[in-house]
Amino acid sequence: MNNRRISTILVILMLMPLLNGVQADGEDGTYLEAKNLQATVDSINETVTVSWDNIDTNDFMILEDLKKTNYSLYRSDEPLNSSNYLQAELVRENIQACTEADTFTSCKNREHVVVYTIPPATDGNFYYGVISTLQNGSVSDNFTIGNATVSQPVYEFGSSITSPYGLQANYVVDNSTTQLSWVDVSRVDASVDSNHTTTLWSHAFRANSSNWDSINKTQIGTTMDSSANSFEIVHPALISRSIYYTVMHSFDGEEDTRFLSGNTLTQPLVEDNIGSIITGTLQAQFNASSAQTSMNWSGAVIEDANHTLHIWRSISSITDFNADGVVEIVQLPANSTHYNYTVAPGFNGESHYLVTLSDELGNHQTDLSSAPHTHLHEYTLSENQNIVTYLSASHSEGVTALTWTDLVNHSEATYQVWRSTSQITSANFGSASVALLATVDSGVEAYNHVLASGVSQEAWYAVTAVASFGTQNLTLQQTNISVSLNSLDDAVIEDTKNPVASAVLTATYHVNGTTEISWNGDGLEQGTTWKIYRNLYAEMNEESYWESVGQAENVGTTQLTVFVPSVAQYGESFSPVYALSGTDAFGNTIDFEDWTLSAPVLEDRKTPNVQMIVYDSQNNAEASRWFDGGENSAFSHLAAGTYTLKFDVLDDAVTIDYTLSTDASQNTLNLAQDLPEISLTLSEQMTNVTVSFVVYDETGNAATFSTLFCTTCLIVPEEVNQTVEDSNEDDVNEVQNDDDSSSNETLLIGICAGLVMVVLFLRLRGSKPAKTPSGLPSKSEDQWISKYVSEQ
Repeated sequence: MNNRRISTILVILMLMPLLNGVQADGEDGTYLEAKNLQATVDSINETVTVSWDNIDTNDFMILEDLKKTNYSLYRSDEPLNSSNYLQAELVRENIQACTEADTFTSCKNREHVVVYTIPPATDGNFYYGVISTLQNGSVSDNFTIGNATVSQPVYEFGSSITSPYGLQANYVVDNSTTQLSWVDVSRVDASVDSNHTTTLWSHAFRANSSNWDSINKTQIGTTMDSSANSFEIVHPALISRSIYYTVMHSFDGEEDTRFLSGNTLTQPLVEDNIGSIITGTLQAQFNASSAQTSMNWSGAVIEDANHTLHIWRSISSITDFNADGVVEIVQLPANSTHYNYTVAPGFNGESHYLVTLSDELGNHQTDLSSAPHTHLHEYTLSENQNIVTYLSASHSEGVTALTWTDLVNHSEATYQVWRSTSQITSANFGSASVALLATVDSGVEAYNHVLASGVSQEAWYAVTAVASFGTQNLTLQQTNISVSLNSLDDAVIEDTKNPVASAVLTATYHVNGTTEISWNGDGLEQGTTWKIYRNLYAEMNEESYWESVGQAENVGTTQLTVFVPSVAQYGESFSPVYALSGTDAFGNTIDFEDWTLSAPVLEDRKTPNVQMIVYDSQNNAEASRWFDGGENSAFSHLAAGTYTLKFDVLDDAVTIDYTLSTDASQNTLNLAQDLPEISLTLSEQMTNVTVSFVVYDETGNAATFSTLFCTTCLIVPEEVNQTVEDSNEDDVNEVQNDDDSSSNETLLIGICAGLVMVVLFLRLRGSKPAKTPSGLPSKSEDQWISKYVSEQ
């Protein structure tokens, strides 16, 4: 019996811990709730410090449960209980009561402290309380006063935020700058005075209200006014760091250091401008059939396999990624060693390639000289895509005119004009024999090459373009030559040598009023037009005094003749000089000073002027008369006897043809003889003799007149009909005019006869006999009386 009692007591003692555990659960974990909760307000920093303890027990089972229990801190403006705490503000949760590493002693003695920042613009009383969440999910929310909640609320005052809002920081890798921006507090809260300053700070550790005064920090830039809302930091080379930034407002030296407005970074900003590195050699080869450039840098050394490769292409050496014309064609993993690039159609030029490495931030390699690079020529143009078309040339008057058709859709192009004394082909283009003449802008499509004088040879021309074919704004010389397209397939004959005129120019005047000009042609001047000029003035050296009067095409070496009408009219005489010039088939003209001149030529259309003097047998001058053609004169009241007719001339009369009425034959007097004279005899049986005259000068001009010699006649006998052939049309017209006026002259003679009768009558009545005239009449007297008695 005693043994049974002892056994029962031992069993009960062993079950007691289990009974205690069941009891804890049954009381909703009362033993696991917070103990000695207190809330203390810091009015200066505007914080509330809430602290509590774990249950002070030696029950190892409770202490084991504490290691699996979490606390949650709540705040409310009314007392907390199990019914309302879920509507309260959760300040912090998952606060571990004990850690697994805690000993039972450290677990039961652990104190929990939470510093709560009083929200801005707070003014009131608040309660704090803690609930316990067990491992099985059950909650102890008894809020026992003095343990899990405060017995009395605490008074809290939170001032308004006066710090900037929303600080943003961005590091720009491309230009190694940090961009900072924020919102001024006065734009968020209009009640805040805008009369404040702004400062920026950098620091290596995250800032909070507790450490702000103690952490090392550096002010950035100068103090700014309230209008500032951004700032840019330009970093020097070779910088790599993680940094925090804070922006503050200062009101008369007071700053809001609660960091409630996002005015400090919560994560550090990585600022790194040190790029990655790849070194080595780049090999490249262009395949025209596939239009691909194959690149290989298998021997290169990279800094980090996690970085990124970049391949760059440009039409010039790459020294700056941001330079015009530099293009990134691909990004590859850092362990890549090959790449094939397809060149776009329509490209012609030198291409440069460069391989670089960048880090995770995008910092590119800065030492480009050691990076793998190369260059080569790439050509993907279609046939004749980069050459002009329809090139043609012609030469005239010392100028070779070239025309062509520009490239299509290449307004940036210019065009180079080339000349050679042999055909320009791809083989000789670029040699010294092919000379650059000029560069012509787009749209002109023509060029005139002015040659020096004295050139006579064959020439070939070509036109090439300086244009961009896939090379952006860089224009490159296109050296393609295609005969018959941009290079002439036939030579241009260029001739700037002046023709050479015949050394002798003959001018002969004819009595028909024309001058015959003759010279010899030149067998080397085929296509040359010879031109005849005339000068009527004494100024032979003034080109303006010369007038063009005729021309003739060169025909080998044969003599050429041109008949030029004289400018002299009937009764006029000129002595012009003629000149020979010429223009060849290319427009080259003999210089004025090289003209060939003729001797002066007399172009005489004046009739001879002759004086006839009548001498009697005693060689006394009986009468005289002047004749210039067309006169019919009478010498009356001559005594019977022998008379001699002698002649004197004023002009260039050379011969006199005459016919006596007593002798039908025609006789000729040569005025160059010493005594050119005519004898005639008047008698009672031959009372009158008529003589018809034709006087010729050196040119062939003729003056025709007749004279009647009589002893008693008062009436002029009928005109001796003497016909003289004269090819001069003006002379014939003059004679016709004289014949037309003969009727008027007969009337005048009748009137004169009447006047003579009146005079005789008056003289017979006079007491004094008339005096016989003596001496020869003057020329003016002969001309006056002939108007009344001599002409018909």
